[in-house]
Amino acid sequence: MASERALPDAEASRSIPLAEIDRRDERFRISTRRDSDDLKPSIRRFGLLTRPLVVPAESAFIIVSGFRRIGACADLGWNQIPPRVLRADVSAYECALRAVAENSLTRPLNLIESARALNLLERKAPGGRIAEEDAAALGLPTHAGMISQLKRLCHLPAAIQDAVLDGALSFAMACDLGRMEADLGSAFARLFLRLKPSLNKQREIVALVAEIAAREGVDPRQVLMDACPADGAGRPDEDGNRQTQHLRSRLRERRFPALAAAEKNFLRLRQRLELGEAIQLTPPRDFEGTRFALTLNFQTIEDVARLRDRLDRLIGHPDFRTLITGKARGFEGDPGT
Repeated sequence: MASERALPDAEASRSIPLAEIDRRDERFRISTRRDSDDLKPSIRRFGLLTRPLVVPAESAFIIVSGFRRIGACADLGWNQIPPRVLRADVSAYECALRAVAENSLTRPLNLIESARALNLLERKAPGGRIAEEDAAALGLPTHAGMISQLKRLCHLPAAIQDAVLDGALSFAMACDLGRMEADLGSAFARLFLRLKPSLNKQREIVALVAEIAAREGVDPRQVLMDACPADGAGRPDEDGNRQTQHLRSRLRERRFPALAAAEKNFLRLRQRLELGEAIQLTPPRDFEGTRFALTLNFQTIEDVARLRDRLDRLIGHPDFRTLITGKARGFEGDPGT
């Protein structure tokens, strides 16, 4: 049984010339991080506290675990290193198990690394099937549906994988983008990587672009390009939240032009009322109902008296009457104003 099988023992460490290690062969690599600058100071001072793992092949040693450590040694000018060496007769699947274990059992794997681990094990497993006991012991998903979805991450465009690694895309959104044409999914991924909108806002942007494209019979990539002129959703000096707000506003205005016009007219008329901070006037939700909300803020009886006077003046204001009675016309103001 897989749960009863121990991983193969490594041989006693021995010194191996770096030139005899094929650093280009990454068949067992699952780690996404490639730089090794953070490792160099400790290796320079203390040596290899945790030694890499290699396995002999026909003409060179293949790295099973420790790609970054070996890279750091090479950058430091080492000619030889003392790795752990697996027996030459160890199967490819056993090597894959070791490669995953030495990563997943020492630190949390990110989504891409988990996907790489599952794909690696499946490629090397006898019959192409990962034993459930092996996956569980390595801290990997065992549910068939989750495994199937997770493995797809490795085959998604690089832009989507980069956004997942950065944390800008959730697993669910990455899967959604992965079902699109590669160019479109990558365009959304690059946009979300730059702006860092929340998941709900990402879904709103994707839905608006799709609805506009279907409504107007145009390519969704063109819709997205039109909404993000000059490779930006707003001015270059604006932060991601402000750019996201402008992008959503442009898309909603194009998707719901009548609603956008009503909102613009409402805000213009409300501004002319000069309500101040003590009075807030809220329109019907989505401008679809007829019920407004008027909120009064006060602390004393005197504040209430002043608000009463302001409300009396508000009732007689022509723009207030336009707001209350003009919803059906998109809150159109007096043509002469």
